[in-house]
Amino acid sequence: MKNTTLKNAAGIAAMAAGIALATPALAQDSVRWSWDRTRTDTSTKVDTSTLDALPTGDMAVQAAQIYIGNVHAQADAQASIVPVSGTLLEADTLGHVEADASGYANLYTASAEVPMSVSMGQSHVGNIDPASAQVPTASDPTSTDANQAFAEARMTDSANGLFQPHDVTAHANATGIVDATASSEARGTSNAAQLELAAPPAELASADPTGGYVTNALMSADLTQLSVGRTEAHATTGVSMNNTGALGALDRPIAAATATSIGNLGTATVRIGTLDLGL
Repeated sequence: MKNTTLKNAAGIAAMAAGIALATPALAQDSVRWSWDRTRTDTSTKVDTSTLDALPTGDMAVQAAQIYIGNVHAQADAQASIVPVSGTLLEADTLGHVEADASGYANLYTASAEVPMSVSMGQSHVGNIDPASAQVPTASDPTSTDANQAFAEARMTDSANGLFQPHDVTAHANATGIVDATASSEARGTSNAAQLELAAPPAELASADPTGGYVTNALMSADLTQLSVGRTEAHATTGVSMNNTGALGALDRPIAAATATSIGNLGTATVRIGTLDLGL
């Protein structure tokens, strides 16, 4: 076998220098190539996108609330504070006791930032009279004024003795309170619905300020409420002070009682952001 070590070394050296050499190829020659290469590619790209958009669309509500029966809420609170022997309770160390009772038959709240359309009925009657042989009056739920038709049907049923008058009561008692302030609050409600539209601030209709402002504040509501019965709220508060000092800095009443009785309550509020007048 022919030794071609020197020839191969010369060939490798020539290629490394970028020179082309003509070397005869022999059947028994052996050539080995070795390539070493290191490559590093670095690419950094940051994309930031920001979108400020006001809410769009609309809110449509169709609802019916029906309550058959009575509602009763009761809250009672008692307390007796015993201060450390030889000390008096001051305005900043005096405790407070609360008793709150709220009874609702039907309660609905809705709020939106886009145009709102509401069609809703709330009906509250008492228990069915088991001795009555009356058949419930039918009403068409697909009619244009379905809520009104349903309410009128329940009024007819109540007049005919099918439903008894309902009874809604709320009693709150904070009595027997010793050496502490106290408050009691009672609320008895048959039907209550609260609707609120909080529209974004108005914008100029055009580049000319004299063209006025426009806003997406639109609410339409068809609310029918029926309550056949009695509502009652009663609040009682009783306080005695035996071991107190100076209370001139007290930021609340020593005793307070609030009672609210409501048959039907419906509120609709539309709020629009402050106009940007550029002042």
